[in-house]
Amino acid sequence: AGFGTNSEVVVLGWDPADTHTTNFWEELASVELSGAGNELASGTFTAKKYLWIQAYIKGDGSTTPNLRVQVNGDTGSNYAERQSSNGASDGTGTSQDHFPASNGGKFGNFVNMFVINNASNEKLFMVHGNSVDTAGAGTSPDRREIVGKWANTSNQITSIRIYKTAGGQYQSGSLIKVWGSD
Repeated sequence: AGFGTNSEVVVLGWDPADTHTTNFWEELASVELSGAGNELASGTFTAKKYLWIQAYIKGDGSTTPNLRVQVNGDTGSNYAERQSSNGASDGTGTSQDHFPASNGGKFGNFVNMFVINNASNEKLFMVHGNSVDTAGAGTSPDRREIVGKWANTSNQITSIRIYKTAGGQYQSGSLIKVWGSD
């Protein structure tokens, strides 16, 4: 038993005695909507081995938008996912043209994605989403855990979009940020 060739473990931490001025994560893209829209798109960014994507989707407060993820403009049936909402039983989707990013909340959605982005392997995503469907402290937010993959084994991810096909538009102030590292 053991790890296969080219397996690795990356441990990120903080050393209070360290005096270097560089960060593991380099910002690759940052896009904020200045008006309502149907998608958040990163634009093209430099390919990196590891990606960290954060998105905040501000809802209009009346309609729940869905949040779907595609990379590199690929609209083919090259995505698969397993997800759970609020700790419920897993659901799966295979041979899809996207995978989901969050439950979709009328008031807001916050999504964190971590991606291993090797060109010769399927790209694996870990996604944690938090959404608010009812404003105020009297209602707890919803959570969604998703693992997804993009079944491309010849290209690295160099763009990402979170788009909607139903529900309210993403409001001004919605944003997507992408960081990367090799």
